[in-house]
Order: sequence, then C-alpha cells, then structure tokens
Amino acid sequence: MKKPHPPPAEFPYQPNLGDRIVQDDGEYLLVSLAGVPGSKAKGLLLRRGPRSTKAPYGLESLGYHLLLADGQWYASRVAGGDGAHAGRTTTGIFLSELDALVNLWASRRSPVLALMM
Repeated sequence: MKKPHPPPAEFPYQPNLGDRIVQDDGEYLLVSLAGVPGSKAKGLLLRRGPRSTKAPYGLESLGYHLLLADGQWYASRVAGGDGAHAGRTTTGIFLSELDALVNLWASRRSPVLALMM
C-alpha cells in the first residue's frame, strides 16, 4: 500500500533574511548578498507585495548591484508592477558600493534608477 504524499510545505510569508537587511521602510528592502555562495550580485532591492507565482514569498525583485572586474560597481533597476514603465530597466556604473546602494535605495519609489553621484 502506497503512503500518501505529505501536503506541500507552506512558504513562510518572508524568508529569514536575518542580518542581511541593509534598509527596510516597511514596503521596500535593500538586502545584502555578500558571502552568499553562488551569488554574483552583492545586493538586491526588493518590494513586499502579495504572494504570487512570480513572487511566492511576496517579494518582488526590483534591482541589484554587483562588483565589476575593474573595481567599479554596477547597479540595475527594473520598474515593477503593471504601470506604464513596467519592465523598463535603467543601469549605472558607480565608483563605490555605497554609491550603488544609495542610488538603488533612492530609486525605490521611482520607475528608474536615481543616478545620483
């Protein structure tokens, strides 16, 4: 006699990000990926929202930053949601990780990267 499969585990509302959260305003999160095995990006800009097939944890990825081979920092911001700018991507090259982080965070409520120097 076959044993029935256990019910699928429920996703927690939000994965345990622990001390990886750099900024959190209740809607948007800036998360560090430093030291995460296999991750090319060093950080993510996320927005909380309803759980869906695209966002099973209720977190939509809006951008990321990473270190380039020449020592500069690259940041990319994708406009989320269903608005006129949805899917539009803006990018920037920055001299420091702090500049990349500040630009991602400053652009969290905008459809494009802030590109402040």
